[in-house]
Formats: sequence, structure tokens, C-alpha cells
Amino acid sequence: MTSERVIADLTTAYADMPEVLAIVQGGSRTIGRQDADSDLDLYVYSQNGVPLPARKAVIESRAARFELDNRVAEIADIWIERESGLPVEVIFRRTADFEAHFEYLFGHDEAKLGYSTSFWFNIRSSRILFDRSGWFARLQQLADRPYPEVLARSIIALNVPLLKSGIFSRAKQIEVAVRRGDLVAVQLELTKLLESYFDVLFALNRALYPGAKRQLLAMSSLSDVPPGAAAAIEDLLSYSVSTLNEVPRLVEALVHPLLALLAARGEFPQG
Repeated sequence: MTSERVIADLTTAYADMPEVLAIVQGGSRTIGRQDADSDLDLYVYSQNGVPLPARKAVIESRAARFELDNRVAEIADIWIERESGLPVEVIFRRTADFEAHFEYLFGHDEAKLGYSTSFWFNIRSSRILFDRSGWFARLQQLADRPYPEVLARSIIALNVPLLKSGIFSRAKQIEVAVRRGDLVAVQLELTKLLESYFDVLFALNRALYPGAKRQLLAMSSLSDVPPGAAAAIEDLLSYSVSTLNEVPRLVEALVHPLLALLAARGEFPQG
């Protein structure tokens, strides 16, 4: 069974549920970045959720194994198709949450600690499969707008102090963890540092941040990137127990060129 047949079957099944307002496809398969390990990502929108028994009924007849109501990130049902072996993730979202998100994103220029524009990217790049009343089409129209200058500067202002200058910046926390020999804390802080790094970099380019996967590939499409950024990230993530003391220097080698680029573009936050 092809992925398009799976999509068609699932769209029919979820569209028959009266609670469902829209079904869209997102993820790597909608933007041409899928590979052999890519799953099928569908998003089901409703006002008040979709009942678990109805969701389970869709899965049981077709799944080799499944996880119902997985909440590691968003509310999702995850399974492996019995016939094709295709991994499927169906994420259930409430319409009011995304109306409110866009209100804060565009009305209040709300920045986050990493991934500030990832939901915007997801909505904008999604493929509509079913749209009962045109709600999702209207949401996409709202998302089809230029990158607000104030939002970009808000993202940069929030995340830059976390890179280096703040009292409890990620860089400083990494230094402390290295002195303690705390490998777990080093890894956790590096992850947070990279989230803020990419949020700043995409905001500087007025580009939507596509999310946590294939970030180096996404970065390669940007026009304004510090020289050697990809290599600096690879060097930073190649540390070992024996080279742990090198991590603060590698953090500086990554962060400093980005801060210098912000200053050169007149976008380094004041205060």
C-alpha cells in the first residue's frame, strides 16, 4: 500500500468523525525532505478533541503495533502500518490553541526559548486533505504573511542573553557543568543552547524555523550564516569524556561569530 493510499484511507476515516474540522499533512513529506526513515505526519483539528474510542477504532484494524494517546510532545496516536510497515503519527490539535498562538505571535510578537516560529512553519507548509468549513484555509491565509520585524527582534532579544551574556546563560551553565564533570548536564545545556542559536539565526534571516530535525540542512538554505557554522556545530557535538574540557572553547567558537554577525547587521539587542 502506497503512502498516498494510506493518506486517503485515514482522511476518509477521520473526516467521518463529526468532531473533526480539518485534516492536513505536515512534516518532511510535505516539503520534499523525506528519506527512508521518514514517518507520515497527519494533523487532525477539532474544537474539543476526538474521543479515544473512535481514534482507537481507526488504528486497530491497520496497525502492526500502536501507541494510543502518546503525549511526549503533542497529543498523538502513533503506529506502524501492518501492510506497508510505514510509521504513522496522527497529532490531534484544538483549533482555539492555534488561533491563540497566532494572536500572540502576530499581535504580541511573542518569542519563545527556541522554536519561536516552528508552528507557523508547520501551518504554512501543511497540505490540506479535508477542511469541513474552510477553517484551516483561513488559518493558512493568516500565516501567509511577511516576517514581522518586531517579532524577529523579539526573538533575538530573548535568546541572545541565553547564548552568552546572561548571568545564567547556557554558555555559563555549560562551563559549570564541565568543571563538575557532569556529562548529563553538559548535554542538556548544549541542547538548549542550540535551540536558542537556531532561533536567533532563523530570525536574523527572517526565515521560519522548521523544527528540530535536519537543522543543518535547513541552515544551509539561509543566506546570512556565520562562516564555518556547520563545522563549528559538528565540532561541538563531537566531544567525548576525554575532550570534555574543550567544550567551553567550542561553544565560544560557535556563538561568537553569530553575535558578531548580529552586531554587523545592526541587530544585536541593546540593554
